[in-house]
Amino acid sequence: MDNDYLSGVFWFNIGAFAFGLILAISSFVHYKKLGRTRTGVYWAIGCIATCLLAMNGIMKVSDVMDEHMKKQAFETLEETYHERGDRNNESFKNLEVVVNSEKGRWSTAYNIYAANFNKQYTYKGKIEITVKNRQEKKVFTHVTETVTLKPGEKKELKNTNYDTTHYSYSWRWLGKLKK
Repeated sequence: MDNDYLSGVFWFNIGAFAFGLILAISSFVHYKKLGRTRTGVYWAIGCIATCLLAMNGIMKVSDVMDEHMKKQAFETLEETYHERGDRNNESFKNLEVVVNSEKGRWSTAYNIYAANFNKQYTYKGKIEITVKNRQEKKVFTHVTETVTLKPGEKKELKNTNYDTTHYSYSWRWLGKLKK
């Protein structure tokens, strides 16, 4: 796991703990006023534990959904390679891209996955992705950061956000294959 993910999990848990602590203190004070200190302690511990468990459960469900989407994208990369790839030659035909759009409330995240099915050549460069509307007209173009794909490697690239959802796209490799 990368440091950004672990840092996010850490701060998310700090927030859940802080929220639980606020609930814990208020419930403890409430029960202490009623003369039921022991009940207040139990409620305080329960508030903190519930907040931490609920927030971590939400994060786990989100992680499982992300992994499922990644697995499906990698399967699609394999399928398109078997349809269009050139198993006999090392070439750009053995590089594949999949773009999945994930609609949010205010924007759409375009998740980008790339694979190099060459056996000896590494790809290094950028990928230009053109997203199109239903009439196959260009809506926007996104150029990825520099990508290195070793032979046989599949990667999830940094996604891009846009304000509308479109499902048609094309791509162009802006780099080189090197042995």
